[in-house]
Parts: sequence; C-alpha cells; structure tokens
Amino acid sequence: MTELNKASGTKVTQGQEMTNNSQVTNNSQVTNNSRTENHQSQSDNTLSRRKRTASNHEDITALLDEMLHEDTYDRRIRPNIGGKPVKVQVGLWVIALDSINVIDMDFKMDFFLRQLWVDPRLAHMQNKTFTISNRILEKIWIPDTYFVNSKESKFHKVTLENKLLEIGTDGGVHFNSRVTVKPSCHMDLRMFPNDVQKCNLDIESYSYNEGEVILVWEERKDGGLAIPLRNLPQHNISETLTMQLRTEYMSGNWSGIRAVITIKRKMGYFLVHVYSPSALIVVLSWISFCIPLESTAARVTLGITSVLTTTTILNILNNSMPKVSYVKAIDWYLICCFLFVFAVLVEYTIVLYLDNIGQRKRKKKELQKKLEIEEKKKNEAKRPFSNNNEPKKKSTYAKIRKEGDVATYVHGDTKPKKKLRDRIKEYLHRLTVRDIDELSRIFFPLTFMLFNAIYWIAFLS
Repeated sequence: MTELNKASGTKVTQGQEMTNNSQVTNNSQVTNNSRTENHQSQSDNTLSRRKRTASNHEDITALLDEMLHEDTYDRRIRPNIGGKPVKVQVGLWVIALDSINVIDMDFKMDFFLRQLWVDPRLAHMQNKTFTISNRILEKIWIPDTYFVNSKESKFHKVTLENKLLEIGTDGGVHFNSRVTVKPSCHMDLRMFPNDVQKCNLDIESYSYNEGEVILVWEERKDGGLAIPLRNLPQHNISETLTMQLRTEYMSGNWSGIRAVITIKRKMGYFLVHVYSPSALIVVLSWISFCIPLESTAARVTLGITSVLTTTTILNILNNSMPKVSYVKAIDWYLICCFLFVFAVLVEYTIVLYLDNIGQRKRKKKELQKKLEIEEKKKNEAKRPFSNNNEPKKKSTYAKIRKEGDVATYVHGDTKPKKKLRDRIKEYLHRLTVRDIDELSRIFFPLTFMLFNAIYWIAFLS
C-alpha cells in the first residue's frame, strides 16, 4: 500500500516506515545505556576517592592516637631523656617594632616565634609533613622558652589562638606562634636626640638547663632574626645581631640566645620643635639692642618674655624625658640658649646702671662747675688789677733715654708709646653707655654663631 508524500511528491510504503521507526528506537536505547554506564563509572570514581580520603583520615587519626597514647608517649618527659640535650632552633620574623619609650626604657615587638626540634617519639611513615590542630599542643612536649628581659608578653587569640603545629616524618616538630613582647632596654641618653641605642631580646628555657635543652638560632641568611620594616617614624633600625648566651645561676648553667637591635633616633622632630624655636628666641632677644635706652619697659618686657619662653621649652622637654643624673646634649643647647637670653637682660641692667651713674656724675660736675664759676667771679671782683701781660712759662717734656748705664734727658723728643693695657684702660674710660649697646649688636650674634658651630660639630661627630 502506497501513499503520496505531498511535500516531496515521492511514494513511501508502509513497510519502509515501520523499519525506520524500529531503527530510531534501537539507537535511542543504545545512547541511554551508554550515558547510564558513564554516570555509574563517575560515581564509582567519586566513591573510591572518598574511600581513599576517608582511609587517609582514618590512618592519620589512628596514627595520632597510636603516637600520643599514654602508654607510649609521656608529654611530661623531654625527648631523648637521659641522652643528649634537645636542640631547639629558634627564629623570629618581626611584624612591628614600635613604642620605644625613653621614660620607662622599653620597646614593643610583635613577631612570629618559630621553634623547631626533633622528637623521635613522633616519627611516622606518612612520607610527608602534615599540619594538625594546635589543640594537640596539650598532648605533646613543648620547650618552655621565655623572654628573660620582658616586662609583658602575650599570645594572640583572635579569631583563634595564632599557633601552628607541623610534624615531619622523622619526628621533626615545627611550632609557630604570634607573640607580642615588651622588653626592657637600658638607654644612654647623653647624646639625645642624636643617640644610638642597642636593645636586647634574651630567650632562655625556664626549667631545663644546658644539659637538657640547648637553644640555638635558626640557620638562615638573616641569622634567625628577620625585620623587614626598618624605617620607623622616629627611628631607624640600622643593624641587627644574633648571638648565643650561657647564663650562670645558683642552680646551674642555662643555654640561651640574644637578639641585638641597633636603633638610631631621627632628629627631624627635635630640629623643628625644639632647636629652631630656641634659636629664634635668642635672635628675637637681640632686638633689645635696637630699642632706645630710655624705653625701659619695652626692653625689660622683651628680655623677661624671652627668658620665660626658653624656660618653658626646657621644662616641656624634661617632662617627656626620664629623670637622669647627667646632662643630655639637647639640654646643653637649651641651657646655653637660656644663658644667651639671660645675658641680654643682664646687659641692659648693666647699661642702665652705668647710665644712672654717669648721669649722677654729670650732674655733680655741672654743679661743681657752677660753684667754681661763682667762686672765680667773686675772686676776680676782689682783685684790684690782674697781671695779664706776664709771659706764660712753656712746659718742656723731658724723656729719660737709657743707653747702657747712662741716663740722658732729651728735650722736645716724641712721647713714649703706650702699653696695650694702658690703651684698653683709656678706651674704656672714653667708652659711653650707648657704645656698649652697639658693641653688643656685634658681640652677641658672633658668640652665638660660634657656639652653634662648636655644638653641631661636636654633637654630630
């Protein structure tokens, strides 16, 4: 039976149509079967991987249970008990170093503390180093290291305790923790603020002597102490040094390590806030030499204000410094600035005093001169006549010239040269009060410049 295909105009028999339908059905069944087989194979692989992971986890759990069992591991006993001392390698990675306090003489450090040692009881056959939770720290032996010269120490616990524990195949233990320490640092402030301080951080075992535990620095290029950030706001870390320590106590000898950090102070803050204002106050006090001598109120007010300002700067600085028994370099500068300002006030006091004496002498001379004139007029009035035509006697100058043992008098010879001492006396007698102010305008600046040159050469060298 045939039918006419309207679309193509071809004839299709009923048998051919049935054959085609059966082929399509068979192909779809084959495709579905293959997809089912692939899905089953993938699920089988996932299950196998999960089983292997679960078996690994079970192996590590079983391994830890076996290693840390009370019958085989005692955390109260150090490794190699009765044998060689445990060698603990220590390394520091400094995150921050700040709060260098000159009053309390301490500083603050935040760092990662690395400790590495070998515990044969923790050796395993996993062929890799695995990291475990820090809660297991309560079940294994850990060296009781502490910071000898620390005032305060703490572990970080946000969000959990910042501790890391790794165990190697040979029993090597890597214990890492984040610690903040405030060590004491004895500071010599004689050259402050151009001082260089050497601050130490000492680490020892608290209960194990050198026969039980030996502390050494980790073998690294930086010597076991890494400080990436060396440029601080007010200081520079110029040098670091690591060394071994051996401390003798009444109960024995202890092994330890020391980190020496060289800290150099920056002077920028003190140049701007202390040195420059003090020098400007000294220069400002020299305006007093340009004020007329009669303006007593202005000159005294300027001098006293300069003295009080310098004293205030000195007190503010000393309030932020420790009460030491020696004089610091910055104290020398401020004290000398105070003396310069005080000397300006003393100079005006001397000038004013001399001017008052001079005024009294001038008044006395004027009064005496008036009396002499009046007395002379009285004497002339009493004389009947005066001998004005008598020739006046000419005074001659005689000089003794020594030639050998003979002394001769030479008339009309030149006057002898005066000695330097006599010249100075004559100059001082001719010196007026106003000349002192004029000389001070030159003397004080030159003296202050000379002081600064000597101070900064000695201070910076």
